[in-house]
Amino acid sequence: MKTLPDFAPAPSATRRDYVAQTLRDAILTGKIAPGTQLVESHFAMQFGVSRGLLREAIRELIETGLLVNKPYAGTYVTDISEETMSDVYEVRRIMERQAFIRLWPQRDEAFRAEMTARYEALAEAASSSELHRESAAEAHFHGLVYERCGNQLLLDVWRQMTQKIQLGFAVCRLTHAPKPDFAENHHLFLELAIGSDLNAMLEELDAHLLRGLSTIRHALRNTAPRG
Repeated sequence: MKTLPDFAPAPSATRRDYVAQTLRDAILTGKIAPGTQLVESHFAMQFGVSRGLLREAIRELIETGLLVNKPYAGTYVTDISEETMSDVYEVRRIMERQAFIRLWPQRDEAFRAEMTARYEALAEAASSSELHRESAAEAHFHGLVYERCGNQLLLDVWRQMTQKIQLGFAVCRLTHAPKPDFAENHHLFLELAIGSDLNAMLEELDAHLLRGLSTIRHALRNTAPRG
């Protein structure tokens, strides 16, 4: 058997990964607002990379729904509207209910411990003044049911959907809308998710998602141009 050559450890992040992550963070924290055009020449110069490498990073964000390419116009940060967010939360409600129904009889102590740990991480993030940390922690908390429900497609769609949800909360940051209390809003959700009453869990899920959608709608209405 031939001996394989030695390779140096891969760097923690390639230049393309760095550019993609930096742009993602800027979008999700509201530093680059929804609807903003990304000018390739500007960002290539800022990052000190070729346009080809920049386009690879941009393509990754297009695939996750954060950016949209408009033919003959350019690439823009996905614009968030009330209609878009209503559609997102409608689909999310259907998906998350199904994920809980599938998972319910399979929950074990490991699931309950992980759900509790993610809630504690969410509560810790909520003590900061960084809304993007809280929205990321919220996505991580809700993601567990998708990860454990046994349906890979539900998980894949959820991972894409979280980008738009976090973008919606970025609008809240831009408008200085009243900050939601993520820890308080998720306490009952946690108790029911690790409890024994599926119907109560599904009722709270509906109410919980409606509260989240209402928060984003309020922020979006504050950004609408006034006549």
